[in-house]
Amino acid sequence: MPRQRSRDKVVPVSIGLPISLMMRLDSELNWNQSRSKYVKSAILQKLENHFDFGSVPSKQLLGMILNRGIIEYEMYLILVKRAEEIEEQQ
Repeated sequence: MPRQRSRDKVVPVSIGLPISLMMRLDSELNWNQSRSKYVKSAILQKLENHFDFGSVPSKQLLGMILNRGIIEYEMYLILVKRAEEIEEQQ
């Protein structure tokens, strides 16, 4: 039985990116992850004004909270240590 065709066809797009951005993107992806899926997800998040906080590392989120002045540096260190402990258990 033939595969059902997608209603939302994929269109190849060619864009120019600075080398530094491309290198940054490549460093974020594992060898088995798709650049196309990553870019598609980023575009959808931007268009839908939705941000996936689950994709942001805990240490980076804590750094954002620290930079906003919500927590002190000592609390940041405690929370980073706790986040690392939790990640090790998973």
